[in-house]
Amino acid sequence: MALAGWEEAILASLSGTTGTIEEKDAQVRRSGLYAEYPAVLHSYLDHLAIESDRSEALKRAVFLVWVSAVEPPPFSGIAELPERYSREAMLAVEDDARRRQIDEEFQMMLAWYQSILAFPFEFFGADRYVPEIAREVAPDAWRHKFTRAQFENRGQLGHYWRSILGGAAV
Repeated sequence: MALAGWEEAILASLSGTTGTIEEKDAQVRRSGLYAEYPAVLHSYLDHLAIESDRSEALKRAVFLVWVSAVEPPPFSGIAELPERYSREAMLAVEDDARRRQIDEEFQMMLAWYQSILAFPFEFFGADRYVPEIAREVAPDAWRHKFTRAQFENRGQLGHYWRSILGGAAV
């Protein structure tokens, strides 16, 4: 998905920040990078209408909404996402979960995200079927299934999973 390149550019710029978290925040704010992720999320949401892109676009959109609540803005590059975009992503995953159209990879991701911080799902309406799907697998089931290679060229979602896989026995 071409949007991964856009995310790579944002992440490269973020990696160039230095100093305390407050100093990094000021650098990112001055650079205008915080304005990028609302547009990235909107682009992923646009891809939900393309059947061949839907699964991957939804995984990335949901991840961005979730990570925006988990990581400090200077680390994620996400200061604020429009509520309507966040809600759209979470209602889409809730609908896919209701219809049992969540693949194994996404199910394991959702179980992990739910175990870390369920609030974004609850707040934006993915609070019935997503938790049901997530409870069907252990929160750390990914440790035996995921590989670093499967997360190449997958934007910030890929960076996140490769980073935690670096410390996991795979």
